[in-house]
Amino acid sequence: MDWDQLATVAQLITGAATLAVAVFLWNQLKVQHRDSEREFAFANENRQQNLNIALFADEPTGKLLWKGSTDWDALSPDEHFRYRYLLTQRYVNSWNAWRLRRDGENVNRFRGQWELLLEHPGQRRFHEEHGRDLLRLAEGFKLDPNSKSLFNLIEEVYEELESRAA
Repeated sequence: MDWDQLATVAQLITGAATLAVAVFLWNQLKVQHRDSEREFAFANENRQQNLNIALFADEPTGKLLWKGSTDWDALSPDEHFRYRYLLTQRYVNSWNAWRLRRDGENVNRFRGQWELLLEHPGQRRFHEEHGRDLLRLAEGFKLDPNSKSLFNLIEEVYEELESRAA
């Protein structure tokens, strides 16, 4: 075997080793991406739990949530602002969980959450005046009536609850 052949074999081995390292690093990036999504989902769930705890641990905030949910028109401008912020957080948390496919293709948990989030007239009023716009922004205005979008799921729940209330 002369030097040219040896150099060719060495280059082939080096190329194969480089390809193997690239495949390994690509797989590591996929694992790292899944881990970061899982951490984000956990942080989102944690924030949602902390918000729930805060709502029920802080009596004035709990009363504001009840007042806004049941008697929207009685909210003062300051209360309206605070109530809007509370529900905006709920929408953002739910959208993040949806975007991460927290439950895969199963929408039952989301449906249940949205039945609670739209249960009272004030909650539906918030949805009419602010919630839809938040969801449209979150979903990038790509709303297909036949798609499994969070917007469509929420609208379905909204329509069911509105028809029951009428």
